[in-house]
Amino acid sequence: MDNKEFGLKIRTLREEKGITREDFCGDETELSVRQLARIESGESKPTFTKITFIASGLGMSLYELMPDYVDLPEEYLALKYDVLRTPTYEENKKMDWRDKILSEIYDRFYDELPEEEQLAVDTIQSFFDVHDTSEAIYGKEILKDYISQISHKEKYGINELLMSRLFLEHARFIDLETSPKEKFVFDHLLETLPGQVELVHPKDLFILRDVLFVLVGVAGAKEEYEHISAVIQTIEQIMNRTQDYQKLPILKMICWKYEISVNNNRENASQFYEQAVLAAQMIGDSNLLERIEGEWKGDSQRNAQ
Repeated sequence: MDNKEFGLKIRTLREEKGITREDFCGDETELSVRQLARIESGESKPTFTKITFIASGLGMSLYELMPDYVDLPEEYLALKYDVLRTPTYEENKKMDWRDKILSEIYDRFYDELPEEEQLAVDTIQSFFDVHDTSEAIYGKEILKDYISQISHKEKYGINELLMSRLFLEHARFIDLETSPKEKFVFDHLLETLPGQVELVHPKDLFILRDVLFVLVGVAGAKEEYEHISAVIQTIEQIMNRTQDYQKLPILKMICWKYEISVNNNRENASQFYEQAVLAAQMIGDSNLLERIEGEWKGDSQRNAQ
């Protein structure tokens, strides 16, 4: 069954039940009216999550609705997770590797992916582009279309986490005090994301961890300190649960910045600096060690003024 046939089947079943698209999608946290329209017209191929939601709304089982559903290619998933899991720390060689993997995903898999997975790829590409260029022009259409899916949800899937990261990369360049809509979303993420540690699948905890790293960085830059301690504790919890300490140096750097900026405790900050240095030495990353030492020197000079 191709996309147009499947879309027509959904539309026919929905209309036979007398359900409007608006009623079918409800609050649009799982499926927006625009997404449903694209699926029904055959313009997009829905993912397993969307198909399951649609089947439930039609009062059918998944395989009654689409018995020939095929899972995502394992090779694509491996490449996607490699890109997300491997830190670059702004090293040109690592960034070139990441861009090469993303190009392979676009060339080999993108056109055959369902719309929600294409959205994931586009979102990943966009938040890397915003971060690397410091230009908030990338991913604007994604946020425009899907911001409601991260501004009210209490439980986040992978795509909502990725879109949250894209929003936070954009938030670096937004005056939140004069942007009430963006301030509402930012506050919602500050309050909601730490609690996702109990809701996210264990294999995806590293995605949540990395979103929290961006969140705490933006919160610190905006001097939004109220929830930073909870975010730091959640990152530590994820590291301990997954036994993945590759970003421990960055966490210790965040801790010293918090001690300097919020607690004005130079002694504690110095201890966290030493822990950051030791952690960077243990993972053998000389470029990260150089960055940590440079950050400490800058923070120390500013604190002494």
